[in-house]
Amino acid sequence: MSHILSLRGTGQPIAYFPKLGKYIGCVKAGIFLGQMVFWADKTDNPLGVYKTSEQIEEETGLSYREQMSARKKLVALGLISETYKRLDHRMYFKFNEERFDQWLTSMILANSQNVISPTDESAVREQTKAQFVPTENTTDIYTHNNAHAENQNSDAWKPNLEQLTTALKTTKYSQRVSEILGMEDFEFHLGNFNAHHENNHQITDNQKLRKFAQWIFQEFERHLAKAEREAKKSNTRISEKPNSRNVNDAWNSIPEATGAPMQVDIPEDFE
Repeated sequence: MSHILSLRGTGQPIAYFPKLGKYIGCVKAGIFLGQMVFWADKTDNPLGVYKTSEQIEEETGLSYREQMSARKKLVALGLISETYKRLDHRMYFKFNEERFDQWLTSMILANSQNVISPTDESAVREQTKAQFVPTENTTDIYTHNNAHAENQNSDAWKPNLEQLTTALKTTKYSQRVSEILGMEDFEFHLGNFNAHHENNHQITDNQKLRKFAQWIFQEFERHLAKAEREAKKSNTRISEKPNSRNVNDAWNSIPEATGAPMQVDIPEDFE
């Protein structure tokens, strides 16, 4: 049996330009960026392309956590921008071509002492766009649901943690502030918040702080509710697990015979 035939049936391959990963310092970020380059001219939406993490995982093999790490690097470099539509639970990714040109130029110059030809910049840009093969995608990119939030940009607003602590101490979770601030997805939710208020230029830092305190408070409540649901499911599965009782245990409940044995006469013609 030829396994290459089986491999071809598992989905469409993607091409990867190694120098993207080398320049970024992360292969996974290079793969993610390549996909964004591929999809950039497939949409007219000014926000960019709408993709779910499930789609991206199917196309690239990158897990959700790997995507998050890659996105954080790319957003910090300004190579992609993200817009999270909270009400629609949709994340849009936009490839920033102008910033990509600037970044790639600087990387070429920084590596000019190595074996890099003067035409590398155009080669990277052209091959990046040319090499990516359309991945299997049976549904329109605007019809999927995506509940994942955007990562925080490097120059995005950050709350003063002391002031945020003070604000959170006025809530019913005043004794659990450290848990709120220590949430695994804290930076994730901060990115959502910044994206939500991206175009609100009139809001002051104090107003942002109060609003973010409410925001992260609600996210913490959702986190607790989710944990409670998962705990109930776990308990339900345990309670439904069949008993592994010893089949001989039932004999313990049968009373033993007491008194003298009864004499029974058996007829001679009994067969």
